[in-house]
Amino acid sequence: MAHDLRLREASRRCPKHMVYGPCGGVGADGGCELPGIRCSFAAEPDLLAALAFSPADVAVPESAVGSGDALPSAPRTAASSAFASRVARGAVITADLPVRTVDPGVLAEAGGRLADLTAVVAGEPLGLRDALSPTHKALVLAAAGATVVAGVTCRDRNRVAIEGELAALADIGVAGVLAVTGDHPASTALAQAQPVFDLDSTRVAALARRAGLFVAVAEQPAAPPVAYRPARLALKARAGAELGILNLCGDVAEIARFTAALAATDAPLPVIVSVPVLTSRSSARRLGALPGVALPPGIGEAVEAGGGDAGVEAAVAWALRALAVPGVVGVHLSAVVDEGDPVGLSAVDALVRTSGMLRARLAAAPPAMRTGTAA
Repeated sequence: MAHDLRLREASRRCPKHMVYGPCGGVGADGGCELPGIRCSFAAEPDLLAALAFSPADVAVPESAVGSGDALPSAPRTAASSAFASRVARGAVITADLPVRTVDPGVLAEAGGRLADLTAVVAGEPLGLRDALSPTHKALVLAAAGATVVAGVTCRDRNRVAIEGELAALADIGVAGVLAVTGDHPASTALAQAQPVFDLDSTRVAALARRAGLFVAVAEQPAAPPVAYRPARLALKARAGAELGILNLCGDVAEIARFTAALAATDAPLPVIVSVPVLTSRSSARRLGALPGVALPPGIGEAVEAGGGDAGVEAAVAWALRALAVPGVVGVHLSAVVDEGDPVGLSAVDALVRTSGMLRARLAAAPPAMRTGTAA
């Protein structure tokens, strides 16, 4: 009972009202992504050992049982089944959508250029220039030929709005969703926006599975408490997650440590590893400054010395190293908008070049390197 009370108090103190442990924005010193606040979970890591997903957290509310207002359970969509099979084959290459625009024409151009990737992960950055809903964005990208994994955050919507978005994404046939809690608005340029955080990523993962969708989730292996991070990803797997995307966490040794610990849990799941695609000194600085990000050694120095081409080469070389780690089934290419291209199509081109070079190298690699799943 005392343990439960302490967990509830930690959740109450958290600016995002996290229920299943700390988010990925915890700093190396245990600080919250909001300045001047300590992470209430990282400060008491003994609280986390007994955390377990409770289906009651996403049960249909009594008020909605007879009305039909709650998200119904649905069979797996055809698109999600196909994507699950694709993940099972390994050598997955996904990428961010780095463009910053609400112009459907620019989004369609980016989607067409990225159509050869396994999937485009269209997230939800906070900002007016990125304000299209996940469903609208997914429709534009899919019409351009891209396979879409739509990001759904808890920052701006309550449960009713999230359930509606998930039902819409299932209806239009996205490959899957990336369920994330999201950055707190106070840590962004739109600090005046009111946070919602009615749910967190773990509960959204469960609701997305209920909608018939393939579910990916994110984890930050380098964020305190580091020892808890594999268990946290396994907890999300028990809730319904089927793929983990590891945020930038430093060298390959960190990834290997994490995947070994994940394999020892009772709910291991395959992971893909974020790979930074740096196109300039400014992009290296901007990506490295994001909360919780730890760039792999040598990549920032490569782009500082040789520019965008060197950044792409370094990304490919590091991706091949990451793919050799047991449990890693693919990579997620991550780029940011450069100062010289505020829309971001140059970043899209860098992702395309990286993906093409990586596929060519994988085609010539031994099977274990192609799948990254050798025990």
